[in-house]
Amino acid sequence: MTTRKCKICNEPYEKQRMGQVVCSPKCAMKYVKQQKIANQKKAQAAQRKEERAKTKAMKARLESVGDLLKAAQKEFNRYIRLRDKNKPCISCSRPLQQGGGLRGHLFDAGHFRSIGSASHLRFDEHNVHGQCVYCNRYQSGNHVNYRQGLIERIGLAEVERLESDNTPRKWDKEELRDLIQQYKEKCKELD
Repeated sequence: MTTRKCKICNEPYEKQRMGQVVCSPKCAMKYVKQQKIANQKKAQAAQRKEERAKTKAMKARLESVGDLLKAAQKEFNRYIRLRDKNKPCISCSRPLQQGGGLRGHLFDAGHFRSIGSASHLRFDEHNVHGQCVYCNRYQSGNHVNYRQGLIERIGLAEVERLESDNTPRKWDKEELRDLIQQYKEKCKELD
């Protein structure tokens, strides 16, 4: 006979039959109640998990391309800010200020070719660079100086490629979800 500790009262007992985990019928009744409660909690947890999965799937179905574009643009711009945080403004070469501001930054992810004129280039990393708020918002992107700074950073051939690229692009939901995930991972690498 082997000696075991009771699962209810922790008293030692001698195991008399296979599967015995308690010392007495009194402890056996308590153990059965505990098991019943534990099984109910497991079932409830599984049900909550299933409901959350259904809700998540429903939200994913209800997301519009516009909602996903906003989320993807937010992650992309965050990546550009992290990538260019120690570089000067692409247009005026002033140092980009860190922290502060309404959204935790004082510089923008400025597009060389704007989203309005070339939406297909909105996620092209060569088309977007760190730009001070003054140049981006108050000088309409300071385009002439942006082009000069861009030539210095990526070369004339790449700038001409951006300027001549007029390929229409339509984003679908899966592509946008992939972009969101991709730029979240890139941001983690830079943090």
